[in-house]
Amino acid sequence: MVPLRFVSEALGAEVSYSASAKTVTITYFTNMTGTLKIGGSTTIQPLAQAAADKLMARNKGLSITIAGGGSGEGIKGAHAGTFNIGNVSRDLEKSDTDTYPGLISHTIGYDGIVVIVNTNNPVSDLTKEQVFDIFTGKIKNWKEVGGSDAAIFVQTREASSGTLTAFEELALEKKGTVLATATPHTSNGLMKQAVAQNGNAIGFLSMGYLDKTVKAPKIAGIEATQANALSKAWPYVRTLNVVTKGTPSGLAAQFINFLKSFEGQLLVSEDYLPLKAQD
Repeated sequence: MVPLRFVSEALGAEVSYSASAKTVTITYFTNMTGTLKIGGSTTIQPLAQAAADKLMARNKGLSITIAGGGSGEGIKGAHAGTFNIGNVSRDLEKSDTDTYPGLISHTIGYDGIVVIVNTNNPVSDLTKEQVFDIFTGKIKNWKEVGGSDAAIFVQTREASSGTLTAFEELALEKKGTVLATATPHTSNGLMKQAVAQNGNAIGFLSMGYLDKTVKAPKIAGIEATQANALSKAWPYVRTLNVVTKGTPSGLAAQFINFLKSFEGQLLVSEDYLPLKAQD
């Protein structure tokens, strides 16, 4: 009974034992009270909010605030203590752990990054080489990739964005960076809005934000779908993480365990890719 109680409560469960019936009842993620502050990646923000809403609904004494700001802010905030948990939509790099020692990363799912264009743009398929050349500035006109005779307006994310870091690693293969004249945006939502409003714009965002307001061209003939991302047929797939300073405990540990639980992974699978396929 003692090991079972210890392990279960560490996972965020409430354990009760009936001596008369000789039964143990385990209720997960209840009896949580206190305040939890979470922030960082705008990719993970809606997922974290959905998880927070579920936990607060079943725990009236629990308050969870979710902020955006980008993965860089999630890393800084987790290290400084501004956030109990930092949302980071990429893997931690050596420069991160050197500057902010003691951070521990916890993978909660995966995400595809998609290239997006305006819905009126006739371009429907790009090669990986064309993506590289457009975002690094070698290709400047849509006619060079089968589109109209019009200048390409490249959109990007702010320097601290985990989506930008992952895009440069995956799509630019760490051999280049997005051209300096690209217009930066501080969230996936603002990136999508900019491309939706400009017929000659191109950008990139989390697959979880993709909707009918923009169009995602195929990459080398591969459609931008969750199924293709899950099978790794889609070329741009990244890790979604949350970070803590040191080993998490208390509410932070319970929140992370919830995200990794079956119920939490169902939330992940609504817009992103779970740690493993759900039955």
